[in-house]
Amino acid sequence: MKKIILIYMLIVTIISAKEKIRAISTSQFTTEILLSIGAEDQVIGTSFLDDEILPELKEKYDKIPILSKTAPTKELFYSLNPNFLTGWKSIATKKYLGTLEELNENGVDVYFAKSQETQNIDDIYKDILYFGKKFSVEENAKVLVEKLKKDIEIVENLKDKNKTLKVFAYDSQESAPYVVGGSGVANKMIEISGGENIFKDSNFSFGVGNWENVLEKNPDVIVVVDYGDTSYEEKVRFLKERSPISELKAVKENKFIRVPLSYLSPGVRVAEGIKLMAQKFYE
Repeated sequence: MKKIILIYMLIVTIISAKEKIRAISTSQFTTEILLSIGAEDQVIGTSFLDDEILPELKEKYDKIPILSKTAPTKELFYSLNPNFLTGWKSIATKKYLGTLEELNENGVDVYFAKSQETQNIDDIYKDILYFGKKFSVEENAKVLVEKLKKDIEIVENLKDKNKTLKVFAYDSQESAPYVVGGSGVANKMIEISGGENIFKDSNFSFGVGNWENVLEKNPDVIVVVDYGDTSYEEKVRFLKERSPISELKAVKENKFIRVPLSYLSPGVRVAEGIKLMAQKFYE
């Protein structure tokens, strides 16, 4: 009898180990990572597209259901019977899909990229390699990591090593600016590009700053993060016409650089994001 039970447990273990991943990705950067390493057959839904998906990934992307422009409802999420969730960390809250504990109790394994909360580019590589192992496409993940490393080495040489520009990276909001802070990969990308983020000493990756600090630091250039319902043009119009910094030299001289959020996220576009800013900083 014991032998039969052991055999049964072994069979269950093998079946469980081979269970196909049914993943939902709730950020563009994790979606593009999964598609880039060839895990698309294990992705059953996506959300939070910041802008156009990378052209080379569009065919794969179009075959996967888009659950929502922003956060999918709990009902829709669980109706697909997912067993893996990744994306923006904020999705695992009571407001959206529930806490980590709740998700785990409902059979959903959760992995949020460590590079969301660090300015170490190496953490992006570690996240990609994790996804490669998780989705059984390890070699593809290694190839992608090596490509990103080479691309970043190339774009690092684009910056003017004799000059550093003070950069205000404006995300959104009017009463107080929502900005790129100092603890995320976007700050590191600004640094590699030849800029110095005026909010580099803050302890958040994206968070609420203040207009007084922007006035005091008097940035040379303003990076405007483009995504969501408020367009780049509308954000610039606010900064020029109604914001407390409308009289700054950088504002008056239109020293604005449009950078899509997808290029400031810790994914496969990181090298292109650095390249975009480095070229614009020193055009």
